[in-house]
Amino acid sequence: MILKRFLFPIFILLIFSCKKNSDYDTDFNSINYDEAIKKASEYLENQKYDSAFYYFEKANILASDKKQKAYALMLMADIQIINSDYTGAETTITQAYENCDNPEYLTYIYNTFGRIYQELNDYNESIVYYKKCYNDTLSSSNKAIIKNNISVNYIENKDYKKAIQLLKTIAEDDSLQYNKAQHARVLDNLGYAYFKINHDKAFPLLNEANNLRNSLLEVNESISSQIHLSEYFQKTNPKLAYQYAQKAFNAAQIVNSPDDKLEALKFMIEASDSNQTKELALQQIHLSDSITKARQIAKNQFAKIKFDSKKATKELERQKQLKEYFILGIVLLIGLAIFIYYRIKISNRKKIEETAYRTETRIAKKLHDELANDVHNAIAFAETQNLENPLNKEALLENLDTIYCRTRNISAANRDIDTGENYLEKLKALMASYNADDRNVIVNVDGFQHQKTSKEIKVAIHRVFQELLVNMKKHSQCTLVGISIKTDKNRIEATYSDNGIGTSNLLNLKNGLQNAENRIHSLKGSITFDTEPNKGFKVKITIPN
Repeated sequence: MILKRFLFPIFILLIFSCKKNSDYDTDFNSINYDEAIKKASEYLENQKYDSAFYYFEKANILASDKKQKAYALMLMADIQIINSDYTGAETTITQAYENCDNPEYLTYIYNTFGRIYQELNDYNESIVYYKKCYNDTLSSSNKAIIKNNISVNYIENKDYKKAIQLLKTIAEDDSLQYNKAQHARVLDNLGYAYFKINHDKAFPLLNEANNLRNSLLEVNESISSQIHLSEYFQKTNPKLAYQYAQKAFNAAQIVNSPDDKLEALKFMIEASDSNQTKELALQQIHLSDSITKARQIAKNQFAKIKFDSKKATKELERQKQLKEYFILGIVLLIGLAIFIYYRIKISNRKKIEETAYRTETRIAKKLHDELANDVHNAIAFAETQNLENPLNKEALLENLDTIYCRTRNISAANRDIDTGENYLEKLKALMASYNADDRNVIVNVDGFQHQKTSKEIKVAIHRVFQELLVNMKKHSQCTLVGISIKTDKNRIEATYSDNGIGTSNLLNLKNGLQNAENRIHSLKGSITFDTEPNKGFKVKITIPN
């Protein structure tokens, strides 16, 4: 009996052949993964299985990730199945499973397990793996394929009722109607299951499948139908049974399928007369011996290829290990050099930042003192000019107001900042000071973990928001300002936004806030500005903590 499984649809291989060819060479040292796969695929297409197996094994060794290894191993297992090395195939596909991190391959691997255990007559285990293939991601036609494969195991296990129940659902499924070859397989398997329980539906289904396959001119597929029809007529019409078996034998010769030839010879012997039986039996024995010998040679060849590859792999691993030790030494030296460099750089940067901070404080005091000259000039103006004159009075008031504003601004921008426990409260106070009758400043800094933040960063944040708020007061004409500062993992994120008039000249705006930008960049942070006319002004700041 020949029951047809569907080859599950990631790779469709040419099967049922035991050709022995040795066309591979020893250019392993000069070949890469893609070239090995290409060579292996060409040999596989030409049914030169040991050569294909050799290059797939090389691809397995050369694979740079698990997906590549799994791909090569899956095809190696297929070649072993073709050559009836089921135990070897089980070992190989298990390795593929262990290296499979790609869901698209997992379904194919389960299907291969199902094929192997069916050939080893472990039908229950085969069904377990076929069912593992079945999942919601498959198309309707692929689900039908799996159901057919499961039904074949039921038939092999003589559980014909389950097989019929499953095959009937597939035969009625529209998903296979467009593929006549697949539909013929289902009809043939269903007809055979009916035949095994002596149901009168058997012959119509077997005959329909045979006619459909003949119309498709698929010689390989027709073998199964002719074998089943031969078995069907063995008792009732031996002559017709012999004719179907002979047709199957001829078709098996055309496609070079020794297993199918053996199956056909078995039914020809059963249906033949005594004059033919001896000759056919001798032919069957000779063919069986040839197949057994060829397959044993193939198994030994596969084992030798794997053994040689393991030796090559060990040598490669030894060379790779030596190379890794060398690279590791270089990396450690470079890492040590980088570590020393950055330690010095960080130390120098802190010194520079601390010096800059002290310099800012001294400058604030110095500028504050130098404003005394402006005050003196204002006094002299008051003494020498007639202040009864409204213009002179207004000029004096403007000078005094300018001096006052300059004094407050310079002092506030450069005075010492308390970065201790009171830092956050003073920062809130600074921001709140820009509230006005026609302007509301909303502050959210509760997520800012300032206790875990360095002094330099806290000073920079204070100065930057001070500049942003001064810029807002001078230019924005806004009624609402939003400020947020929070600590997120290993960085600080701060945002500023207002609903002011904005600007189309972002370059001039950035020039006006150059000090703020420089402060953030000195801390390896980033600051971005976003503004358009009548669409407000936004700033986003990120600083590594």
